[in-house]
Amino acid sequence: MFNEILSKISYHAVYDDSIMDALKYAKSNGFAGIQVAIETPHLSYEKLSSLECQEIRDFASDHNLSISLHAPDDSVSMFETSKYLRQGIMNYYNALFDFAETVGCKIITIHIGSMIAFPTDTERRLPAVDLPLYKDVFQENINELLEVSGNRFIICVENYKTDDIILNLLQPYLNDSRIFLCWDLAKTYNSTMKKNIELEEYFLKNVDCIRQVHLHDINSQGRSHRIIGTGIIDFRYFLSVLHDKNIMDYCIEVRPRENAKESLDNLILLLQKDTEIKGKVK
Repeated sequence: MFNEILSKISYHAVYDDSIMDALKYAKSNGFAGIQVAIETPHLSYEKLSSLECQEIRDFASDHNLSISLHAPDDSVSMFETSKYLRQGIMNYYNALFDFAETVGCKIITIHIGSMIAFPTDTERRLPAVDLPLYKDVFQENINELLEVSGNRFIICVENYKTDDIILNLLQPYLNDSRIFLCWDLAKTYNSTMKKNIELEEYFLKNVDCIRQVHLHDINSQGRSHRIIGTGIIDFRYFLSVLHDKNIMDYCIEVRPRENAKESLDNLILLLQKDTEIKGKVK
């Protein structure tokens, strides 16, 4: 389990000067690759020349480093209903996919987005008449997104602001392997720091559809993206469940990168200790 997981650990590049800078840091510090926060202006693919893209691809290939991309949040929501905004979203993804192919990216992680609810004086509620409209447009948007991707990439949906409605809408796409899952372990916990059992069961039921895992710790006050080993998450449990599955990338989502490196070191110690314990038991 130790070597298999370690060979797939990347980190979330956010504060790095450039994609190339992030790749060089990954190479020098024991990471298997990077996940680029592509929505940040300074890491935007739109500013890169064709020569810079080729240099990124060549460096990653020469040093056996993986590159994955994390798409923006609600600005490219799959619940967008305006035909004008939807056209812009697909234009964005078309350009993003072309860049991803150029640099050799295999995984693109997305947030599905949100249906718009409005607060009353007692609750926040979605207009009931809008729900079927959102369900229809979700399918239209997802189908078009997959058509634009052309089966060139693994499209992973992260468990960010997901509820029963969204998970049920995703299920048919998981069943026929058109879409896959990114399991952010810390987001398995709710605002009261209790594990969302229903969400965990959904991911365990669909464990063969998980291709990426986001690793970061969370403390008892609900502060996430903490250094691994400084919070409440039982990584031994989760990794024991996932280690023999078809996971392509374990991304440490701890920023800045020096904290990601500390997280990697802590994770190595944890996995080594777990291996030693199992060895003694045998």
